[in-house]
Amino acid sequence: AVLRAAGNLKRRFPNEDESVLMLRSINDVNLCKFLSHDVPLFNGIISDLFPGVVMPQSDYKLMERAMLDACVEMNLQPTPYFLLKTIQLYEMIVVRHGLMIVGQPFAGKTCSYRVLAAALSSMADRGEDHQVRVETCIVNPKSVTMGQLYGQFDAVSHEWTDGVLAVTFRQLASNPSSDRKWLILDGPVDAIWIENMNTVLDDNKKLCLNSGEIIAMSAPMTMMFEVGDLAVASPATVSRCGMVYLEPHQLGWRPLMESWLAQGPTEALVQSEAAKKVLLGLFDWLVPVSLRWLRREVKEMSPTQDAALIVALMRTFSALCEIQIPSNDLPALEASGALFAHLECLFLFSLVWTVGGTAATNAFRLHFNAFFRAAVGEQLMEYVGPSGERYNQPEDIPARHATLSHGSMMPDQAPVHEWSYDAKRAGAGWKTWADLVDNSPIPADAKFRSIIVPSVDTVRYTFLLDLAVKSKYPALLVGPTGTGKTILVQKHIFGLPLDVYVTANVIGFSARTSANATQQLVDSKLDRLRKGVFGPPSGKKMVIFVDDLNMPQAEVYGAQPPIELLRQYMDHGGWYDRQNTFRKLENIQFIAAMGPPGGGRTFVTNRYLRHFNTITVTDFDGATLSKIFSSIMTWHLSVANTFNTQIQEMQADLVKATLMIYQQVIASLLPTPSRSHYTFNLRDFSRVVQGVLLLKPQQLPQGHAGKEKFLRLWTHEILRVFFDRLVDDNDRNWFLSYLKEVSNSVFSVNLDKLLAYLKVQSAGGGGGGGGSGN
Repeated sequence: AVLRAAGNLKRRFPNEDESVLMLRSINDVNLCKFLSHDVPLFNGIISDLFPGVVMPQSDYKLMERAMLDACVEMNLQPTPYFLLKTIQLYEMIVVRHGLMIVGQPFAGKTCSYRVLAAALSSMADRGEDHQVRVETCIVNPKSVTMGQLYGQFDAVSHEWTDGVLAVTFRQLASNPSSDRKWLILDGPVDAIWIENMNTVLDDNKKLCLNSGEIIAMSAPMTMMFEVGDLAVASPATVSRCGMVYLEPHQLGWRPLMESWLAQGPTEALVQSEAAKKVLLGLFDWLVPVSLRWLRREVKEMSPTQDAALIVALMRTFSALCEIQIPSNDLPALEASGALFAHLECLFLFSLVWTVGGTAATNAFRLHFNAFFRAAVGEQLMEYVGPSGERYNQPEDIPARHATLSHGSMMPDQAPVHEWSYDAKRAGAGWKTWADLVDNSPIPADAKFRSIIVPSVDTVRYTFLLDLAVKSKYPALLVGPTGTGKTILVQKHIFGLPLDVYVTANVIGFSARTSANATQQLVDSKLDRLRKGVFGPPSGKKMVIFVDDLNMPQAEVYGAQPPIELLRQYMDHGGWYDRQNTFRKLENIQFIAAMGPPGGGRTFVTNRYLRHFNTITVTDFDGATLSKIFSSIMTWHLSVANTFNTQIQEMQADLVKATLMIYQQVIASLLPTPSRSHYTFNLRDFSRVVQGVLLLKPQQLPQGHAGKEKFLRLWTHEILRVFFDRLVDDNDRNWFLSYLKEVSNSVFSVNLDKLLAYLKVQSAGGGGGGGGSGN
């Protein structure tokens, strides 16, 4: 590659010193693949090899002008790093017919080749620098099977069927035009499929299919691989490819914000330059230190990236701005300064539920509350984080930073996550989520499985989910098992107005879910709108809910084909059907839910998660659990049925006792390698209550005997759900002693006396399956 680059330079500059040409060719081929901290080391080595040789600046003025025009057209920020990497990509294309663009999300990989393609095409249209137009074709190799990628023989008829890559490769190779043709494989590189590309990437430049067909690359063709990392790529493949490495932290989040402000974050609220200046000041003041605090102090429910959180912040803010204030009120509001205070409130709310909303537990949220109030209250000089870190550096507290209007910050009476803001009225002030809870009674004919007791958690998560659906951006709910994610989403999406939305499509992933099955489940609910375009019936929208998103089993090298298929839609607007034609999908929106990664759940690639606004659903606290199950018990004992007063009065104590046992069990009986099934969650709490609800009033005698029978049923359900899972005598004895303690302290009942009838039955039973001595 170095010799080829040197030869190209010698032909362009025949009179130039060969030391300069060689130095430049080594730079062009190698510099683009290094991490930022290795570049100085490489430059030091080069300066030792070529002492005194000064490399002249490359002349890319025409290309840089075309790239700047393309950035303006695409609303991208032409930062020096981005332009440098785009030029390095061009230099690599000149000397290599196969190359890899490597980097994590938000490094600028896709935008880099799109800007370069647009720049080269515009230069060709103007007749500059002998350039030609660029044609691109994009395939995700992991969204289909190997047979569907390259082609396969039918198992019965032995008839050959071409794969999507074979068809695309053949079309580009047989195209007689002189335009550049880039075949981009956007997906994980692993040894399963990439080894078949070795003959394409070496000097043979030929794709060899199992059918015996050999397709030669044409001169204008380039093979590109867009990948997140090369952790499982084989040396045989890597050595054949050129590399362009991009790093997210070199680009940062600020260009994303500048592009967002440049296009006007929607709506009349942020059209004035003064309003944009207010927003810019808030970003520069609070975002950098909040991100640093998050990375230092918080354990996240699901891993996130800085840039992804800022995109989520901007989406949430735009969605809140879409809740319109009457437009004739805006001039007066701006003149009085109330509009800016309104924008500050919307920004604070958005920041709390994006950057401050990824914590795994309520304890971390309380830590964020303390930090955020210190940051907004300009008290960071005295603040010390939970880890002992201080946030008093100049980059944490910018000089001459913005300040908030009076009354913009959430009141001190409750943590910041407990406050809601009415986006419809400027100056409306903050309200707690508890004020918005609907306390209407449960219908008498309700089924236990379908009951949702409104709580602070359901109100705020439904609000955030509704924002996402109305503003058409994807949302992901992440939370422990049993926190009601699925029911909450389904209740909301099935309640959407049918004049705008078709019935929602619910897809449940499992360990055996395949990409083909996923594609079939989505495509079967879509209509053909026009050639190559599919979607819900014209004029309607569809919400697709993917439950248990991280359940599909990862392949040997870590890829998840169903996730890669969905990512192809997110990145490129569609996928390939079984006839190898691209289906563009319109007017559909994805909502997803999953448990925390770990156990049977895998880590989903961040190249897919970057598209979502993550809504973290934490475990319910004791007060919320008491409210939920007390409401259900009250409904069963006095609304759906009519139990006597003595039994109805027991419901509060019963819920309290169950909560005590549940909290003690999850704290004390932790899973170990020998007891890996000791995983208790809210579903276990729910099973105890559900078992008690099976009792009918006519099955209970009156008076004290009825109360004892009710307590025996509760004890039986506690033992069935918790005790029966225990495998160790020490654990069983501990549990029984704690159950006796709870029964005595809450119900004032001796458990041995309550269950004494079991000993009598066991002693006189003869030989049947009597009860245990316990």
